[in-house]
Amino acid sequence: GSEMRQLLGRLPLFILSLTHVHAFTSVPSLPATRDQCSVARCSQGAAIGALRAPTTGAPIRNKHRSGEGKLLRMGVSEMEKKQGELLNSLLLQRSIQTQLYYYAEFRDDFKRQWLEDFLDHRGLLNFHSFAGLKVPVKEYLETMMNTAPYTYTISANWGSTMGGSKDNPFVQRAAVKTYNETIHPQKVVKGIMDIREQLKGEWVNDLSTIDFEDHIFWEELEDEVHHASLAEAAERVARIEEEKKASEKASLQKGGENATASGGETRGTKTLTSRAPATSDPPPFSLESRERNPLGVSDNLVVQSIRGEQGSTPLRGKNYDVCKKAATYIAVRQVVSRLDGGVAEARAQGAWLRQTWDAEYKNLFETDSGRFVSEHFLSGLARKPTLAMPVAGSLYSVNPMDLTKKVVEARRRVLQGWRDYLESGEVESGHTEIMRDLLIKSFGSL
Repeated sequence: GSEMRQLLGRLPLFILSLTHVHAFTSVPSLPATRDQCSVARCSQGAAIGALRAPTTGAPIRNKHRSGEGKLLRMGVSEMEKKQGELLNSLLLQRSIQTQLYYYAEFRDDFKRQWLEDFLDHRGLLNFHSFAGLKVPVKEYLETMMNTAPYTYTISANWGSTMGGSKDNPFVQRAAVKTYNETIHPQKVVKGIMDIREQLKGEWVNDLSTIDFEDHIFWEELEDEVHHASLAEAAERVARIEEEKKASEKASLQKGGENATASGGETRGTKTLTSRAPATSDPPPFSLESRERNPLGVSDNLVVQSIRGEQGSTPLRGKNYDVCKKAATYIAVRQVVSRLDGGVAEARAQGAWLRQTWDAEYKNLFETDSGRFVSEHFLSGLARKPTLAMPVAGSLYSVNPMDLTKKVVEARRRVLQGWRDYLESGEVESGHTEIMRDLLIKSFGSL
């Protein structure tokens, strides 16, 4: 207590201000267009790559690739031991993306481009997947915390000229003005840590919603299967009736009688028509129409509940979708690993699931493939037909719906572990440790 207060009293002013500064600092108004602005010089004596012109052509989202990829290269046993580390990395990634979103919304392009270029994360703003962070969490935060401020001198053309050629000496040109723009990495990293703690609170609530979504998914799937069975049975009955009528008609025509195909009986030259009431086939079943995305799945509950809510972070729905994608990816790998170590029937199920995963879904999960990837996977897997898979000279039945249930159950355990980690206070403890190390380092330099 007293020693810490003495320590804090001897620290530089900019260190003391870290706990009171927010990521949204006021900056001079930017010109109307990027073409009217140019970097004249930098306090570091060199042009800064972070201020280069934005990429044109293909969308930026396709230019960012998965980062250090620990999750993609990690074995299943190691993955299960490092659940907290994986979630912590995803939490930092989505916090940085949220900060980038704020910069883009406020047209603070200098800070946005600087933050994307920091440790080579160009294009991270629109990257919608996991494993996007290229360095460990602590290294990223500590490196930014120890980065010196950058000051840029900006030359801007304020206003515009209308009409006249470029070389016309009688046209009054817009005035060129300059101003300084300073980026304080310590303020930026403090803002990112604040966002991390805010996202942590949202994720604790949102991840529990996935269980309810899974319940709705199974109810809809069972209803669909039930009604499909009724429709199939009705179609089979109708087909049998048509075949019976066709057979009776052919029999009457062969006997030379002028009979109709109504199922009537003939006596001499007269036709007697049955008086039994006709039964109509039930109408074919169709699922209730709803708004769906290109993958054929409806919007999730979190997105529906936060529309118009001002207290949520702006990327909350997308964060929720990325969390589901990452948890589903881990769950599939866990299920395949456990099936591979089982009896022959389990190995047959694991072999089929691995083949289907590698051929149809793995690339969707390991790259930026847009939203609703996990829903697309579970919906498609559950609707595949039962088949036989050969293992060790024998055939074994594989029920994709049962495998889908295994994946959903494994994902539920993953999400429970994530919630336990978020509620344990590890995130805040990590931030406190980083700040303490910085204070000690700063004290030693006095």
